[in-house]
Amino acid sequence: MRHLVLVALVSCAPRPGQLFVPVGAGDAGEASTSDAGLTCAPTCAAWTNPRSVGLVLSPVVELSGLVASRRQSGVLFAHNDSGDSARFWALSVSSAAILQEFTVQGATNRDWEDLGYGPCGDAGTCLFVGDIGDNNRVRTDYAVYVVPEPRVTPGGAMMAVPGERLPFQYPNADKHNAEALIVDPSSGRPYVLTKEPGGQASLAFRFPLPLTPGVQVTLEPVATLPVPTPTDLQLTGADVSPCGDALLLRTYNRLVLLRADGGLESAFAAAPQSVPVAQEGQGEAVAFAADGRSYFTASETLTTAPDLFQSSCR
Repeated sequence: MRHLVLVALVSCAPRPGQLFVPVGAGDAGEASTSDAGLTCAPTCAAWTNPRSVGLVLSPVVELSGLVASRRQSGVLFAHNDSGDSARFWALSVSSAAILQEFTVQGATNRDWEDLGYGPCGDAGTCLFVGDIGDNNRVRTDYAVYVVPEPRVTPGGAMMAVPGERLPFQYPNADKHNAEALIVDPSSGRPYVLTKEPGGQASLAFRFPLPLTPGVQVTLEPVATLPVPTPTDLQLTGADVSPCGDALLLRTYNRLVLLRADGGLESAFAAAPQSVPVAQEGQGEAVAFAADGRSYFTASETLTTAPDLFQSSCR
């Protein structure tokens, strides 16, 4: 039985070094983006109003999952919602331009909803793809795919990358719709945050350890979140700061930040602080920048290509 080895980081700085090179890439996998080696900083006390860095263009038309690479400078990873194939893209932080497309071998996009990012043993860092959507609450095949972070070659050809599937169920075989997935940057443990009916607070569940590909597990209930409140719309996305000291939670009507002063799970009981977010038609994507000093949001495409917005430390 194979386990995904979780790496305990000794500091909040991402580890430098050789990135995972997809099987068969050879020398062609050499990235022109650099190994960022970025050191995260404490989360900001105040943020600027959002500014557009560029338009998110087709084929990224139902942007749902978004996360920043901590190891490749200027790279965001993104994927579409349900109805697309099992693929994702690298986007430019500075312009939202598509840098490269990747397909996940052996995976299915039943209802991909969010991306997480964290340590994952020999691969160094991985993307965690949440196949967690269930609008009708009927699924029996919830899963998270773990994909070693590919080296991005701007303008490079579409590349196939390996992925391992972590199937799960909820306690008592309950059914939940979910659109938010986060990963503890210290341990690599994934958490699923549910999307409850309007006015109901979301629930947080975590994967039991060790993570074992191909073996269905029952998630562990952790907390009832302080958002959404009865006056909020539903939870549609989340991300953890690179140092793990803050959590961003996205709803259709606002964005809130929760401080984590005693490990990631301490954020689940923190007082929510509203932070700036653009008025977006169907906002689902949110991601901290690699250094934690800014964050990005975007909507799905409605009538025109949406903007990728960035708010930064004041």
